[in-house]
Amino acid sequence: MAARRRSARGARRTRGGWAFTGTQEERRASARGATETKAARTREHLLGAARTVFAKHGYAGANVERIVAEAGVARGSFYTYFESKADVFGHLVATIDRRIARDVVDFGDGRSGDPVRNLAIANRNYLALVGELADLYRLVDEVASHDAAVRAGRLRSRARHIARIEKAILRWQERGVADRRVDARLTAAALVAMLSGFAQWIHTGGDACDEEAALAVMNQICVRACGLRAPTTPREARER
Repeated sequence: MAARRRSARGARRTRGGWAFTGTQEERRASARGATETKAARTREHLLGAARTVFAKHGYAGANVERIVAEAGVARGSFYTYFESKADVFGHLVATIDRRIARDVVDFGDGRSGDPVRNLAIANRNYLALVGELADLYRLVDEVASHDAAVRAGRLRSRARHIARIEKAILRWQERGVADRRVDARLTAAALVAMLSGFAQWIHTGGDACDEEAALAVMNQICVRACGLRAPTTPREARER
């Protein structure tokens, strides 16, 4: 009985047995948290090393040996987090869509506020994002040229961006701040082609130009293409 009491010390009875509580469990939780944090840091470190290797050697010239050498870790550490070079590539390029969702979509979705201002913020953020992730855009272009799955993924990403801008235009039209005669789908497709092409030529294609001037022109084209205007009343600005 005494042994049983000792085994239950610092624990509470549950239907499945004993669940530890108090300082003992706090120490275990802290250890788990530290392990998870270390694992997350290691994974991010490997992603950073892979990005460096891809930028230096391209997709064809990159391999797991170069990635772990760049990271300064054992080969086995790589396979703890990623299955292959293709797997780490997939995680890296997924960064593009995540960053677009975070830095661009939230501003240009057409839901409320001044659409002209929101559009300008979204376009500025997008142009800056392509500059920041230029190496990943170049990497996707390289792999898409010979990999059908990556090429299909790129087309899906483009389709998502077109659908997002189409919905924004439709919302603007519903709010009465965009020309209702505009074909939302075709206009969205044309604007995505313009914005992505312009940004990538500047940041990955070597086309030198004044970015502020380029941004101003892109904003003007978007506004005119949609027949967009700023809301004229507080109610229009708040309307969803």
